[in-house]
Amino acid sequence: MIQKYEHITELTPEIMHELIEKIVVHAPDKSSGHRTQEIEIHYRFNVAAATAVADSMMYDKKRKAA
Repeated sequence: MIQKYEHITELTPEIMHELIEKIVVHAPDKSSGHRTQEIEIHYRFNVAAATAVADSMMYDKKRKAA
């Protein structure tokens, strides 16, 4: 199944539904003075797992520069 998506050029909702089992968005943490939020992506077939942290401080810097 995964080999059929090895060279995709566009990520469509259909592809995402086939590859991703669930996305977990954790509660925001404001203890450091700015908001951070952990996001977990669980892929099907035990291929990989990814965790990202969204940080409002980084977003605010980008938004102010624009």
